[in-house]
Amino acid sequence: QPDTSLLTALQGRLHDPDSLLINTASHDEYFHDATGYSVKPHGILVAESVDDLTSAVTFCHEHHIPITTRGAGTGLSGGCVASPGALVISVEKLTDLTVDPNRRIAICGPGVITKTLQDAAAEHGLTYPPDPASYAESTLGGNIAENAGGLRCVKYGVTRDYVLGLEAVTAAGETIGTGYFNDYRGVNVGDVLIGSEGTLAILTRIAVRLTPVQPRGVTILAAFPEMRQAGQTVTDIRSAGLIPTVMEFIDGDAAEASNRYEPTTGLERAGAILLLETSGGNPDEERRQIEQICHRNRASLVRTEPDPDKAESLWTVRRNISKAVKAMAAYAISEDVVVPNSQFPELVDFVADMNRTSPLRINSFGHAGDGNLHVYFLSEDGSAEDLRRIDHEIERLMRTTIAMGGTLTGEHGIGLAKRQYLSWEFDSATLRAMTAVRDVFDPARLLNPDKLFAPSHDKT
Repeated sequence: QPDTSLLTALQGRLHDPDSLLINTASHDEYFHDATGYSVKPHGILVAESVDDLTSAVTFCHEHHIPITTRGAGTGLSGGCVASPGALVISVEKLTDLTVDPNRRIAICGPGVITKTLQDAAAEHGLTYPPDPASYAESTLGGNIAENAGGLRCVKYGVTRDYVLGLEAVTAAGETIGTGYFNDYRGVNVGDVLIGSEGTLAILTRIAVRLTPVQPRGVTILAAFPEMRQAGQTVTDIRSAGLIPTVMEFIDGDAAEASNRYEPTTGLERAGAILLLETSGGNPDEERRQIEQICHRNRASLVRTEPDPDKAESLWTVRRNISKAVKAMAAYAISEDVVVPNSQFPELVDFVADMNRTSPLRINSFGHAGDGNLHVYFLSEDGSAEDLRRIDHEIERLMRTTIAMGGTLTGEHGIGLAKRQYLSWEFDSATLRAMTAVRDVFDPARLLNPDKLFAPSHDKT
């Protein structure tokens, strides 16, 4: 573990020595992310420049000090929680941002907030389509580390689809460039860095693709007496070749919690609801087909709102879910699993059955168009017994998801939360390939060494 004298020596290498916090006790905002994981780091560098970040990484490499990088700390996998004995490097102040409207690109520091980029692009009639739920506070660096999705991902894709190039510092303190930053020559190493959860390199500059702003479509809210009816509607919409800009699923329990938090007439006894936004191409025809499918699946309520400003009231139930769920429980943990679209009705049925049969409260919502379901496990008192039950139910969810041909995470990442399940989805040869890639970038395993892979995977 790094001692105080080592950290003091590191301060001497920095242009801004005060950016390295040695007494971390009063800075607990850097101990955790949005999960229940919390670890006190041995030091915290709030990097003021890429030079200081590189100096710190080089120093850590020389003295074999682990490093955990973090942005806004909004993650839901424990990925930016300090590894044992680690120096936390925060990139929150690396916020340079340049928009080139002619080339439709933006060059960003890893600490740029997603919404800040979207607002800057909007000034030029452009947009950055990825929109994770935490877009108003999450950073571009964190989005890339987890390959974040969002409400519009079924139509426009996820973070990976808009990254043109990355500049990064390796564990040895060397700077590498990919894509835009090396004139698109050679092997596209950037694809390996996206979604690597801070285990391969530390991002310092990001080039992203911007697109013209698309017209907003019609918002449709549909409520169903039973959860499976809503799940089947999702499958039927995709089977009909329709790709709404947004298609969000909310089960009855989550809708009830949100409705209690801020009432919406007509949702008091819904078994599940869908919130959709049609795409701009032929919104009237798409709306007509979606409404027909909803009615065919016995929707109890279908509301349509073409005015984007008025439609905001319909989206309230979705935006309030996380706040509402957390407000009604002493302990809440969210998992995000993905199944093939055809399996979506079975998955939501399985979650509903867990809610019926478990002493816990378990509900779900998510980006239904691509089979991404967020499942909340709630304990009213946070007792040790409830925490054991939550672990058991999460294991059931993971095994069922994999049995349906799904995957462990859609956008939260593996981090600490799911590393023990990785071998359930991937065989030993695949895990060996993954760890071999990590060892090429970081043979000393200093970057987030306890994340993504469980210790047993290193022995495969």
